[in-house]
Amino acid sequence: MVVIDCPNRQGGPLTLSALNAPDAVVYVTTTSDGIDGVDGARRTVAQFRRHRQQLGAPDTLTEAGIVVGGVKETIMSRAAVASLEELRATGLFLESLIPDRAIVQEVRISGSGTANTARAPGYWMPTPRSRRR
Repeated sequence: MVVIDCPNRQGGPLTLSALNAPDAVVYVTTTSDGIDGVDGARRTVAQFRRHRQQLGAPDTLTEAGIVVGGVKETIMSRAAVASLEELRATGLFLESLIPDRAIVQEVRISGSGTANTARAPGYWMPTPRSRRR
């Protein structure tokens, strides 16, 4: 399995290009974005499929499901429960809820993400111009 995380800008070139690679797509949302976030992503996939049809290219992309991430509540609010119910109604909802982890925000704030971690031999990442000698 390969995960390609793209911003959902309806019809954005990065996302439309990335949709050429997978066999299936999993939509990821939060309880606050709910069905609105998934609907936007599904519109992007529909646009991708229309482009494939116009080109006469095969359309083999399937919708594998919806995952809800960044869940902060142990006791969910009514709004969060309603959001989950709307997502279940799509028939694509995958029941595993992914909890919010403080470490993700801490890494972002500290700047110690992937750009500052050790690399495997042969892995190359360009250095920002300001840090070059």
